[in-house]
Amino acid sequence: MKNSKKALKIDYLKDMDLGNFRSYTEAVCNSNSNDLYRIRKRARELFQFIKMADPFIQKHTEAVCAVCTGVCCMNKHAYYEHEDIIYILSLGLETPVFGNSGVDSDPCQFMGSHGCTVSRPLRPYRCTWFFCTPLLASMHNDSAVVYRKFIGSLEEMTRKRKDMLNAFIELVQKNKQPT
Repeated sequence: MKNSKKALKIDYLKDMDLGNFRSYTEAVCNSNSNDLYRIRKRARELFQFIKMADPFIQKHTEAVCAVCTGVCCMNKHAYYEHEDIIYILSLGLETPVFGNSGVDSDPCQFMGSHGCTVSRPLRPYRCTWFFCTPLLASMHNDSAVVYRKFIGSLEEMTRKRKDMLNAFIELVQKNKQPT
């Protein structure tokens, strides 16, 4: 697993490699703590919001990406970061397993003939929310009502994600530091 450059706001977690962080997060998510309720609730809400936004995003990626000559989706962008691991494990799910073949600059190993083979709610955050200029233009040129609703959903998803991560940080800070 690659090491994330982006880090949580907890000193003793931000430098933890992703393998150890995953193990630590699994232990937190498998605990019987009542404090997990808020984390799991926000993760489920975020999952549902992403599922609801998917048709709009998919409609535009199918139109724009099919004629694009560049490849935005590369292996180096598909690695899960600390925050992605918190989200996925809070849902009780697992991240896809990466193969050892390919280099970071190759097209993403999860790219299929019809787009990403990983469902949108389970993709790394950066994969779900990267919109190139032509994709943004396509979205913006959609119905104004639909576009405004989508932007409102993005803002709500961002709030829910931040709340989920803050709840995780609060829970970790209440407990002893990992070894």
